[in-house]
Amino acid sequence: MAEDRSHRDDLQRDNEALRAQNEELRRELAELRRALARPDPGDGSPPGAPPPDPGPGAKERTPRGGAPSDDVDVLRAVLEAAPMLLFAKDTGGRYILANGYFLSWARLAWGDVAGKTDHEIFPKERADTFRTSDLEVLTTGRTLSWDEGDVSPDGQLHHFAVLKFPLRDAAGAVRGVCGVSTDITSYKRAEAENQELQAEIIRAQERSLRALSTPLLPIAKGVLVMPLIGDIDQRRAQSALEVLLGGIVAHGARRVILDITGVPAVDADVANALVKTAQAVGMLGATVILTGIQPKIAETLVELGADLSGLVTRSTLESGIAHALKG
Repeated sequence: MAEDRSHRDDLQRDNEALRAQNEELRRELAELRRALARPDPGDGSPPGAPPPDPGPGAKERTPRGGAPSDDVDVLRAVLEAAPMLLFAKDTGGRYILANGYFLSWARLAWGDVAGKTDHEIFPKERADTFRTSDLEVLTTGRTLSWDEGDVSPDGQLHHFAVLKFPLRDAAGAVRGVCGVSTDITSYKRAEAENQELQAEIIRAQERSLRALSTPLLPIAKGVLVMPLIGDIDQRRAQSALEVLLGGIVAHGARRVILDITGVPAVDADVANALVKTAQAVGMLGATVILTGIQPKIAETLVELGADLSGLVTRSTLESGIAHALKG
C-alpha cells in the first residue's frame, strides 16, 4: 500500500511538471505567432523585435483608420513622387536617404550612394562645398537656404533653391542633415526675360522722350525746323545733334532752323553745343539758322565769347522760316 501511494505521488508530480511545461510552450508559441504577424520594421532589427518607442505625440500623428505601416508607405510614395532633390545624411556625411529625383539627376543608383560621403561620389570641389554647408547645419542647428546654379550631367545649367535643415532625434539632438533642392530654372528664365522686356520698354520710352524733346519738322523741300524747349544739358544737346544730322541726310536738307525761343537760359555747354552743331551741319553741306535768341541769351553768348560765325541768326522763328524759304 505504501509503495502504491508513493508511486501515485510521483505520477502526480510528473503530471504537474508536464502541465507547467505545456503552458510555457503555449506562451512561447503565441508570442512567436504574434511576432511573425508584425511587419518587417525595416530598420535593421530582426522581424518580431519590439518596435522602437515612437515618442510623444505618435498617436496623434497616426491618421484615423490608418496603421503606422500605412504611414510609412505613404511617406515613401511622397518622397519618390516629389519633383525635387531630397536627401539625408548622418553626422559623418554618409547618405542615408536619396529619392528617385536625386538619383535620376545625379545619374546614380541607390547602391552608388548608400552609406557613402560626397567625397566618394562627386568631384572634390563640389564635395567640399556640400560638406561645408552640412557642417554649418550640424554645428549651429539652424536651417540654411540659398539659390545656386548647377550643371546637369548632360551639360545644361540649372538653378536650384536649396534648403538644408538638421535631423533631430526624439530628444532633440542633431543626428544628421536633410536637404531639399527645387529646380527653379524655368522661373529664373522667365525672370530674366521679364527684366529684358522691362529694359526694352525703358529704352523705347527713352527713344520716345528724345524724339519728343528734339522734334524735327520738315516744312518745305530741303528745309527742316527743330524747336528746342526747356533746359538743355550736354546729353540732350548730343541727342539733338544726332537727330538733326540723321534728318539732314534722310531729307536731303540744305537749311536747318534751330529755334531756341523756349530755352530759358544758355550756359557755356549749350553755347559750345550750338557751335559744334553748326560745324557738323556745315560738313554735310547745310546751313544752320538760329532763331528765337532772347536779349538775355544774346548777352550771355557775347560774354562767353561764343563763335557763332557759322550760324545765321534771326530774332524770331517766323523770320528764320522766311529767310530759309527765300534762299
